[in-house]
Amino acid sequence: MVDVYRNKLDTENLKPCVIFVHGGAWVKGDKYNFIEVGASLSRNGYVAFLPNYTLFPEGNIEDMVDDIHRMIRWVWYYGYLYGADKDRITLVGYSAGAHIVSLTIVKTALKMYNKGEMLGILPRLEKLILISGPYNLNDFDQLTKLFTNNKVENGIVQKIFSELHKSEDVSPTIILRNLFMNGLNIDFGMPKIVFYWSDEDNIIPESSVQDFMKEVRRVSPQTEIEYIFDQGNHSNHETLMMGARDAIEKYQKAFLNIIRA
Repeated sequence: MVDVYRNKLDTENLKPCVIFVHGGAWVKGDKYNFIEVGASLSRNGYVAFLPNYTLFPEGNIEDMVDDIHRMIRWVWYYGYLYGADKDRITLVGYSAGAHIVSLTIVKTALKMYNKGEMLGILPRLEKLILISGPYNLNDFDQLTKLFTNNKVENGIVQKIFSELHKSEDVSPTIILRNLFMNGLNIDFGMPKIVFYWSDEDNIIPESSVQDFMKEVRRVSPQTEIEYIFDQGNHSNHETLMMGARDAIEKYQKAFLNIIRA
């Protein structure tokens, strides 16, 4: 399921579009929580697509990757019906959503299998934006903080750990780190990746971002990386996106500046 936010009064001009994937520790969260994010993007000249995806325990990480992979292709094929320019797609993930999005992109670029089938090619994106994401799921302290922050029941946490580690292909950082050769020049399907992290994030350590950026640079030196380090603004893991969700102007502007980066 996906909600679309657009300017219905201007149907003649194709506009850049944003696919925004919410967080929620893989077990909760909903596109409805970010209605104002979609509305703000629409007011500022974008067509916004806010999808839901399969959550634990109804599905696993591969189901989530499959959902996002299908959504990107759907926007490319049918987004024009809503005024979206298929050649100007920005993909955004927040928190667990950033993990799912980055895993989808990495597995697709490496022609890896997902749900028993090789992932098909994706359209070329304008940019990828990853906000406060956990990219190394072997970091148990990091995962525990995500679950605790989202008030996930202990029984579900144990199931998630079990599901996550049925496959080695759940951490984009580890997948890239296991590519031992340098100079591979992998094409991730977009010219630019933007990373955001805030200095008072007590859930996701900066090493999560730095380690993933390091591996991307190593295997794909042609990919432009921009690191937005939110320092000195008393911003934690939730400040930016919860502020944008709650229609706080300064956070909506900050989010838009990241989209435009």
